[in-house]
Amino acid sequence: MTVTPRLSLPLLAAGQAQKHVTHNDALTRLDALIHLVADSRTQMVPPATPTELSAYIVPDGGSGIFAGRTDQVALFEDGGWTFLTPRAGWQAWVADEAEHHLWTGTEWRRDSPLSGLGASLWGINGTADVTTRFVVQAQASLFNHAGAGHQMKLNKAAAGDTASLLFQAGFSGRAEIGLAGDDDLHVKVSADGSAWAEAMVVDRATGGVSLPATRWACAPNLLVNGDMQINQRGFASGVLAAGAYGFDRWKAGLAGATLSLAGYDLTLSAGAIVQPVEPALWGLASFAGLPLTLAVEGLSGGDLAVSIGSVSGTIAAGSGRRGVTLTPAIGDTGVLAVSIAPASGPVTLRRIKLEFGHAASGWIARPATLEEALCARYHWRHEGALALDAYQAAGGAAQQTLVLPTRMRAVPSVAFTVSGTVNVAGGSAAIAVLSRREARGSATAAATGRVQASFGSVVFDAEL
Repeated sequence: MTVTPRLSLPLLAAGQAQKHVTHNDALTRLDALIHLVADSRTQMVPPATPTELSAYIVPDGGSGIFAGRTDQVALFEDGGWTFLTPRAGWQAWVADEAEHHLWTGTEWRRDSPLSGLGASLWGINGTADVTTRFVVQAQASLFNHAGAGHQMKLNKAAAGDTASLLFQAGFSGRAEIGLAGDDDLHVKVSADGSAWAEAMVVDRATGGVSLPATRWACAPNLLVNGDMQINQRGFASGVLAAGAYGFDRWKAGLAGATLSLAGYDLTLSAGAIVQPVEPALWGLASFAGLPLTLAVEGLSGGDLAVSIGSVSGTIAAGSGRRGVTLTPAIGDTGVLAVSIAPASGPVTLRRIKLEFGHAASGWIARPATLEEALCARYHWRHEGALALDAYQAAGGAAQQTLVLPTRMRAVPSVAFTVSGTVNVAGGSAAIAVLSRREARGSATAAATGRVQASFGSVVFDAEL
């Protein structure tokens, strides 16, 4: 053995000449390692003019003579560099950090909880790792004030990251509170640590609270006929020409659309469908600047492209309710065009909902009579026929007033057919719109006697 096992000090050999050289080398090494002071543990290259006091802990990525010497102790001795591989328990004071370090056998780490720079890992009655760098294993933890208040701060790098408190049972998540994926405050729960239900969302800008999983608290749908169940035009699925309406309140986009409905499952094969949304219907002058979330259920086949006014986004395919939040631009005043289209191939989805805020709440269908009344605000098809049957003198008018089921958006246009005329002056059988809520059917008697006329396929339209 020519060196000592711990510090690699050179040993004197029997009968060795110039024993003082070996002895002095050992003393130099001892002088360097006892109360070791390293200039730095982050310097990648050795200094240009080292001295006999120069010592470094070589960082990963060192270059020049430091290359390939990661974590070794570099000592400048007798005009050259010597490299020593540390043993577990070696200690060093790192001058440029003013910190005490310990070699664990795998890494150099700060060994004081009082460190101004902090230990890279710290475990209290537990083992920390590079992901969970601070571990406390105890019955309780206390963070106390220092004379006044106390804040615990969780900071994240970007809005899309997460800063939250996660509550676990057997290391499986059961509840989470924090900024989860955006800058709103979220409260989530899970039965298995895999599937999560959003219990509460607090809007970061307004403080508005939504309870997506609580049926009575779900926000109203700003879209009418979001489940496509009202179909006054009798659209039988297939191709819609550009701008043509199919299911109530839904029309094809500029390139037309191909769609079909099976129960509640809407398959959109090509093109876009659009619903113009009136701010006035919801007591607003404009939607501009208000965050709106559009969500659908069970999106399959591909992603869904969404446009709200002049802004657009994408809903990724997946199970459950999925949505995207968009804020109409300042110029998006007046009627707002809400459009959905397949991002690539055909998509299938259910129950389209548009609501205020950043969170997608659950689907709650409005009462059928209310949904029908909302549809009738824009388009109403009279069921059956409007019949006139009266006795009139020649030139007299037989009339019947028709009250619409709801006040329409604007004074509507009307279309109809006429049949079964008896004693009606040519072309006089007609329906005239009197107001947004009222119309009148009339026919003029060609001669004194009974006057009859039947109006069918009566449609009032005030669509946008």
